[in-house]
Amino acid sequence: MFNLLKSKTIFTLFLFAVFIAAGSNLLLADDRGSHKQGLHFAHPLITESPSPDTKIRLDYIFKDIEGEGHGDEEEDGEGGGLNEHSLQLEAEYAFSRNFSIEVGVPYTFVDPDDGETEDHFNNIEVGLKFATYIFEEYGLLLGGGLEFGIPSGDDERGIGSDHIIEIEPFLSMGYKYHDFELVSFLSLGFPVNQDDGKDESDEFGYNVSLLYHLTPSIEALLEFDGEVALNGEEDGESVLNISPGIKVKPFTNKNIQIGFSGDLPPYNSTRLQVRILGNKPYE
Repeated sequence: MFNLLKSKTIFTLFLFAVFIAAGSNLLLADDRGSHKQGLHFAHPLITESPSPDTKIRLDYIFKDIEGEGHGDEEEDGEGGGLNEHSLQLEAEYAFSRNFSIEVGVPYTFVDPDDGETEDHFNNIEVGLKFATYIFEEYGLLLGGGLEFGIPSGDDERGIGSDHIIEIEPFLSMGYKYHDFELVSFLSLGFPVNQDDGKDESDEFGYNVSLLYHLTPSIEALLEFDGEVALNGEEDGESVLNISPGIKVKPFTNKNIQIGFSGDLPPYNSTRLQVRILGNKPYE
C-alpha cells in the first residue's frame, strides 16, 4: 500500500493550499467593474484554457493503473499494476491578452503492486501560449503555442525521464455562447534525445472541453482527452478518457476556485484541483 507518511505529506500539502486559497481572499482585490472584460474563457480542469491568463494552481492527481510495470519491471515487461499520486504546482503569467508563459512542476509518488514506493520530480513543463481575437465578435478565439517537457524525472524509478526532451506544438480554439463554452486543443509531441533502442513514439493528442456556467459560482464540465501513437512499438495504439467534473467558487473573490473531475469507466483516474488566484484575464 501507499506509504502512510507520504500519503499524509500529500494531504498536508493539499490542505495547506486550501488555506492559502482562503487566506489570499484577504489579499487579492476584487476588481469587478474595474474594466470591461473582452472574450475570455474559464479554465477547465484537464484541458487548458485557450486565452492567456495569470494564475497559480495546485493539482492533485491520482491514477490506478492496471497491468503496467514500474522502472526495471516495465523494461522487462513484468510487474502488476500501480497507484500513482502526483502534486503539480502550475504558474502562468499573461504579458498581454495575446501571450503568456506557463510553467508546471510535478512531484510524483509511485506505489507498485510489486516493489517499493518511489517518489521524484516528474518532467517539468514549460509552455508558450498565443491567442488571436480577430473573430472575437463571434465568440471565437483561435490560438496555439509550443510546450517543452524538461527531463527532470528519473528513468530508474519509472517517473518521467532524466534525458528525453519533449517538444509539443499545439493549436487551440475556443467558442463561447452565453453560458456555454467549447474548448479544443490539437497537439503533436516529438520526444528527442532518446537512448538507442528505447525510442518513444511521436504522439498526436487532442482535448475537448464542454463547460456550462450553472450559476456565477458553479461550473459543470464534460472533458475528453486522448492520444494516438504515430510510430514505434506502440504505433496505432490510442487512449481516450472521458471525464465529467465540477468547479465551484466558494469565496467572495471569484478568482479562487476548487474543482474535481473523475474518469468514467473503464479508466480509474481522478483529478482534484485547488486554484490560487484562479483564471484571471490580462488587464
